[in-house]
Amino acid sequence: NEYKSYLSSTSGCTHGSRIRVVRMQRRQVENCALPVWYQHFRPVTFDTVFIQLTPDFLAYLQSDGIVIPPSLLPTFPNNPVASSFSDDEDENDEEEWEEPPQAPQPDFPDLERHLKAGIESLGGEVFPKLNWSAPRDASWIMSDGTLCARTPLDIILLLKGSEFIQHDLTQAFVECTTTSPGGSEVPRGGFVLCLRRWENILPAGEFRCFVREHRLIGISQRHHRQHFPSVVADRTAITNDLQHFFFRYIQHQFPDANYVVDVYRPSPHHVLLVDFNPFSRVTDPLLFTWDELLLPALLAPTSGPVPLRVVETPTSVKSHPYAVNRVPADIVGITDQQGINEFVSMFNSNNLAEEDSDNEEELR
Repeated sequence: NEYKSYLSSTSGCTHGSRIRVVRMQRRQVENCALPVWYQHFRPVTFDTVFIQLTPDFLAYLQSDGIVIPPSLLPTFPNNPVASSFSDDEDENDEEEWEEPPQAPQPDFPDLERHLKAGIESLGGEVFPKLNWSAPRDASWIMSDGTLCARTPLDIILLLKGSEFIQHDLTQAFVECTTTSPGGSEVPRGGFVLCLRRWENILPAGEFRCFVREHRLIGISQRHHRQHFPSVVADRTAITNDLQHFFFRYIQHQFPDANYVVDVYRPSPHHVLLVDFNPFSRVTDPLLFTWDELLLPALLAPTSGPVPLRVVETPTSVKSHPYAVNRVPADIVGITDQQGINEFVSMFNSNNLAEEDSDNEEELR
């Protein structure tokens, strides 16, 4: 039985209260990887290109700092000011200064070629992710604040800047009760970069469905920090469409009996599969709780509709789930060169003030 009861004193529970925690097996996590399920559900999901990642690129993703492969950096014409210095000055500089040895620059020509081909084949704009996770916490890197990538550089910056990607690489199976021989964190088939065709998805159309013992037991709006009047008004039609989609395309087609499936409903009677997730506390229950989702009553026979939970009324603004991964607030409003100059001037002034303060402390 995958459901076990444990005594817990975690946040939100009184000491000694009994809660039920879902334990995962490694195969259940692997079954939720996009490269594993894509071919079977391809007719009802977004077009995707897969690129096998090499050990050297995986090591690069896990290395400290962000060093961009030179071939991906933009090129600029020669600076006429820099070229106006005399050769004598250059020679003197070379005599006085010795350049420190530079570390080898990252270079992935094959990957760069595959990225360009994949982006082009999917219409010029893609949504990148690894086997399970997308770099949603790194969207601040992009100028438009989305995960819409148009170049190999966009993709590499998103991957390097994401803690979610690091979790895929190092802790994907940390909650599993079963492990592979040697405790390997590498999934079957290796790590894969998935490029999905970019779609301008409307947040009001995203939903998360919870499946237990092959039965759809609950649905939650995906963006549970927002109120969508259209979702509240159309909840009956939405429930009918999602139930119909589940019964026709998902039920008994996924290899596990318990799982979570994300879907997108762009318009009435039209639903697309987005992703699968483990039926476990590592997956956000959104407007449900895991205690509720594990209640025996949810498996009782019923002829009524599956419960759909939505944010019924406008509520106070809640913090963005990835707020801690964003840039400082002082930088957000900078939109032109004057703003950049003012920020740099303020930054330098603050540094000088701190240095003066330190010097005064040393003299005391």
